[in-house]
Amino acid sequence: MANTIYDYWFVQFDFPDENGRPYKSSGGEMTFCKELNQNIPQNWGYTSVGNITVCFDSDRIPLSNHQRQEMKGTIPYYGATGIMDYVNCAIFSGDFVLLAEDGSVMDDNGNPILQRISGDVWINNHTHVLQPVNGYSCRLLYLLLKDIPVSMIKTGSIQMKINQANLNSYNILNIPDGIRSRFINQIEPIDTKIIQIQKENDNLKQIRNWLLPMLMNGQATIED
Repeated sequence: MANTIYDYWFVQFDFPDENGRPYKSSGGEMTFCKELNQNIPQNWGYTSVGNITVCFDSDRIPLSNHQRQEMKGTIPYYGATGIMDYVNCAIFSGDFVLLAEDGSVMDDNGNPILQRISGDVWINNHTHVLQPVNGYSCRLLYLLLKDIPVSMIKTGSIQMKINQANLNSYNILNIPDGIRSRFINQIEPIDTKIIQIQKENDNLKQIRNWLLPMLMNGQATIED
């Protein structure tokens, strides 16, 4: 639902105009933006990823498997594509968007692997750690980043990386304040629900990983 609303408003440009009608479908004027290589609503513009984000990469700390074994706990330890382990302390606390740093890590469409995370976490050095600036939200940032072609921002030939400079300089749509605020107000309840379900799923996975070995070695049984 979040993706659908975003695409309707900011890909098809049928956000509600001042009369509540879909902008582009109702004849809203469009103009070509060479920096984005596409038509956008008249009087809109572009900005860069670096202008709407704060990067916390310098605070990341990688842990070896041996180190993690000695720090077992309930705090998620994130890598480039998801939770790799659980440790007993956090180095980040808050709301973040993670973008996989390895240039070879992308989805089937060639777009970056993104994670929207919240709470107390530990993050290793294989993913960029981003927060939106004031006036943006993590879910909106996630949606703005989801269609970036990795081929446009990666560097290197053997060990490909998405470095901060390339990411920060990538041009994206600059959504006017009023429309952006309306979108965030509409999308935030959905974002809250998504985060809640993600945390519930993570808890269930931890219970499964604790229970399965006990069932397999006979320490626990399931009665009809």
